[in-house]
Amino acid sequence: MRIAFVGASGYGNVGDDTYPLVFAQQLPEHELVIYNSDLPAALPDDLALLVLGGGGILYNNPKEGPADAESPHFRAMKFYMDAAIARGIPWGILSCGFQFQINREAEYATALRPWVPYLKQAAFITLRSPNCVRIAQEISRRDDAQFFPDAAYLYQPTVDPSEVASQVVTLVPAGLVNARNTLINHYMRQFAASSTPTRWLGMGAPVDDDKLLAEVAERFPQSQIVARPGPQAAFETIARSRFVLTGRYHGMIFARVSRVPFITPVDSPYKIRMEDLNADISTAAGHFEVLRRFLPR
Repeated sequence: MRIAFVGASGYGNVGDDTYPLVFAQQLPEHELVIYNSDLPAALPDDLALLVLGGGGILYNNPKEGPADAESPHFRAMKFYMDAAIARGIPWGILSCGFQFQINREAEYATALRPWVPYLKQAAFITLRSPNCVRIAQEISRRDDAQFFPDAAYLYQPTVDPSEVASQVVTLVPAGLVNARNTLINHYMRQFAASSTPTRWLGMGAPVDDDKLLAEVAERFPQSQIVARPGPQAAFETIARSRFVLTGRYHGMIFARVSRVPFITPVDSPYKIRMEDLNADISTAAGHFEVLRRFLPR
C-alpha cells in the first residue's frame, strides 16, 4: 500500500531527515513516498493515505499582510491537503508540532486561522507536546487530537558499546548555543580549564549551521567540529558524549534516547520548552498505532 508523507526532509536538517528513516522502520510492509512541505508535487494515483509529518510544520508566518494571511509554507501544505480532500484520500497529521517564532506564542489563534478548517477535517491528529494538543483543541473545537512523544524517539540505530564511553562534551549549535553567547563562552572557559575536550555537532541545515560553525572554528580552534552529519553519525556522536549542551530539539531527543545527560538554554525555542520530559519515550509508537487505524483494509 502506498503512503505519502509530507515533511521538511531533504534540506540537511538532521532531525527532519530522521523522520523518513523512522517511517520506513515502522511501516516496512508499505511503499512510502516522501515529499517536502515547501515543494508541492503531484500525488500518485494509487495513494492510500496522506500524512503530514513529522516535525514542526504546523505554522503560518506570512511575510506581509495581516497576521492571518496565508504564508507560502501554508499554501504549500494546503496544496497537499486539498488534493487529498478532492480525491477522497484519507489524510491526517502525525508527530507534528506547532512552530512559533520566539515570543509570539500568544498570537497563535490569529496566525493559525488558515489551518482551522483543515484541522477540523483531518482523519487523525497526533502531536508531540501536550501544549500543542491544547492549542489544536482550542482552535479546532475537536477533542480527539492525541499526544505522543516525537516519532524521532523511535530512531535507535546500533552503536558499538565499546565505543560509547567518552569524556567529550558535545555542543549542538542553534539559538543561544553559539560561539558568541556569553554563557557558552563561560562554559567553554570552564571546559578548557578542566582539560575537558569539546566537540561541536552541526545538526541544522547548512544554510543555518555553516556560519555558526565557522564562528566556532575561529573562536575555539581547539574544539572538534562535526559538520553536516547524517542522522546515524549525529546519533553516534551524541551517544558517545559525556554530556550534551544543545540548542536543537533533536539534539535533546538523541541525548534522551542515548541516556546521555544534557541541558538546553532556559530561553529555548517553543518546541524544546514545551517538551514533556516526564513522558515515556517508548510511547512514541502511539503515532503509528493511530495511523494504522486509518489505512484502507
